[in-house]
Amino acid sequence: MSLIEKAIAEMVQFQVAEAEKRILERLSAATDKTLTFTQACEYLQMSEYTLRRLCQNRRIPHRTHGAEGSKNPRYLFSTVTLDRWKREEEERNYQP
Repeated sequence: MSLIEKAIAEMVQFQVAEAEKRILERLSAATDKTLTFTQACEYLQMSEYTLRRLCQNRRIPHRTHGAEGSKNPRYLFSTVTLDRWKREEEERNYQP
């Protein structure tokens, strides 16, 4: 396979991957649900401590309800954004 053919194959592979992402996001948008903190822990299969730390450090997408600086803020999560966050984390952590 020549260099041009390899470059074309890589470009096609990249475009297909991007199209898959867009399709999956559109499909999941129809089934978007809002999760409470406890539900998000179950959904992500992580401890409350870990999820709370991620929220406090603003490393995971979420909405906060309650007064600014409250000791007990109410965290809400979208399943679509959590799925996107998980994919991005997996891509960032994966080194081929």
